[in-house]
Amino acid sequence: MKCFFYGKVREQENHRKFNGFISFSISDLELVFRAQFKGTEVECQYASLLALLEFIELNPNLFEKRQIEIYGDSFLVIHQVNMKLVCHKEYEPYRNMALSYKRKIDYSLNWIPKNENLVFNQLSR
Repeated sequence: MKCFFYGKVREQENHRKFNGFISFSISDLELVFRAQFKGTEVECQYASLLALLEFIELNPNLFEKRQIEIYGDSFLVIHQVNMKLVCHKEYEPYRNMALSYKRKIDYSLNWIPKNENLVFNQLSR
């Protein structure tokens, strides 16, 4: 099952309570999740991935006997979680949470260009 995540900061709204948003999409389930979030660009991206992983964990019946493939356009987040890039101390708690989900959920995490990210394309419409 293909899942996509995307997080973004709205630069012009940095002073507001929620300056960004998190989102994920699971096309097989016709599901799109969006929420406001306060944080940096990378924090929004990690929060999007973690929200998706939490959804998967809380709904195991929807994912039984299915290969879970997660895609995102955040090179930094994906390569830190896949242990291919050094993780900065400030992002270690996020990365470690994603790794803890890896022990519970068998998923692959893959980078794709932004224009191939289903969530980004849905938000652009």
